[in-house]
Amino acid sequence: MSRSPHARVRRSPPWSDRVVEGGALFLLIVTPLVYGTVTPWGEALAELVILGMAAAWVLSMVRQGALRVAPPPSVVPGALFLMLVLFQLVPLPRPVVELLSPLAANLHREVAAYAGAALGAVPLSLDPHETWREWLKLLGLAVFFLLLYNTVRTRGQAQRALWTMVVMGTLVSIFAIVQRATWTGRLYWIGPTAPDSAFGPFVNRTHFAGLMIVIVPMALAMILGDRRPSDRPPIVRGWLDQLRRWNAPETGPARLIAFLVLLMGGATLVSGSRGGAVSLLAGLLCMIGLGVRALRGQGRATRVAIATVLIILAAVWISWDILYGTIERLAEEIGHAEASARVHIWGDALGLWRLAPILGTGFATFGEAYPRMRTIEAPVAFGHAESDWVQLLTDTGVAGLGLALATAASLVWALLRRYRRAPSPWVRNMALAGTVALIGTVVQGIGNYNLPILSNQLYLAMGLAMGLRAGDLIHHGRSTRGTELDLADRRGALSDA
Repeated sequence: MSRSPHARVRRSPPWSDRVVEGGALFLLIVTPLVYGTVTPWGEALAELVILGMAAAWVLSMVRQGALRVAPPPSVVPGALFLMLVLFQLVPLPRPVVELLSPLAANLHREVAAYAGAALGAVPLSLDPHETWREWLKLLGLAVFFLLLYNTVRTRGQAQRALWTMVVMGTLVSIFAIVQRATWTGRLYWIGPTAPDSAFGPFVNRTHFAGLMIVIVPMALAMILGDRRPSDRPPIVRGWLDQLRRWNAPETGPARLIAFLVLLMGGATLVSGSRGGAVSLLAGLLCMIGLGVRALRGQGRATRVAIATVLIILAAVWISWDILYGTIERLAEEIGHAEASARVHIWGDALGLWRLAPILGTGFATFGEAYPRMRTIEAPVAFGHAESDWVQLLTDTGVAGLGLALATAASLVWALLRRYRRAPSPWVRNMALAGTVALIGTVVQGIGNYNLPILSNQLYLAMGLAMGLRAGDLIHHGRSTRGTELDLADRRGALSDA
């Protein structure tokens, strides 16, 4: 039987795609372990890896003689936000600064008077060095997301990333629980001194919870699966049959994911992070709600509801005392909001925002600007606003907050649209997981500050890219249309034979 000269063969992925995937998996493994990548050397390492991934991708397109870049749904508001932060670093005439940010104009005037120098053009940012550093992180994150959006498009790529995320989430959760039970006051027992709020490799338990808020929905997407009727397990009549089925040779490692979800979710609830616990449960409830509303989604909703209940029971089993203390502190803060330091900071932050309402005081400059409006009398320094959204308002003004919300909204809208129009259950589950991870992160940002934790942002970028694009290609380099052409070619080859 001869083969048609027009018949297509499965092509291996381009070398640049393999470089991008390898760099992404490396970052997923390393970034949570280095304290969430908040140190300068950790940030530099991540940025260099992303730079290498981008260079390989661009070089591959140059060699092919074609520039093919698919813009993600959030490209316009995201790019405008990056431009806004960069604009905060540009020296502007004094009248312009006084109009846009009276606080920045006054501080620059005081510094010039103290130094005995003439006041010339000055930037809007109160700390240009810190704004520039954080802008580089944002740029690296944006490039990372763009690379994944254009390269992670097959089920095999997504499964490798999912397993990496789940394995790392499990290892970090086990390490966090063990380290907490044997706490020595140092990270990794022999590392730098850390506060009691540290959990696992993260200096703050909130940052650990932020990572799990992304991983748990992704792991649940693997549990939901896309089994066809022929793949359904036989009816199990007793616990002995259940045990035999779980130990059957055809049972794969995916059976373990259910237990890993309980471990990671339970560790999140017992981490002590009130915002993390609320955000995780809110994300799971959102996952249940979207499943109930979807056509033939009641089965998924039921499984997620059962998983939610089991996660709570797992947290009770791991440490009922910590879970009860978290609930008690949350209820106390809600019931006595007037005594909450968090609420006082937010009130002061609103006063700070009024001094630079349009473009803010400069990205990541809250620690520099807040002492001007501080009303809390305590021997404690506040470097952030205890809220991603409140700090975005003070750092970047109404313009920056609006662009950030528009970026999140455009991503949620694109994910929900893909969820409703998904060509397969697996693609639908990935879109659902990406939506829930983003919503959980947005909810946690209301009462927690996670913006500088690069590891969490990289995990979220991977989850969003998989939710938006994974499954577009059946094989590397082949689309659904290409598969149809392959079948036609094969039919032609058979007729020729």
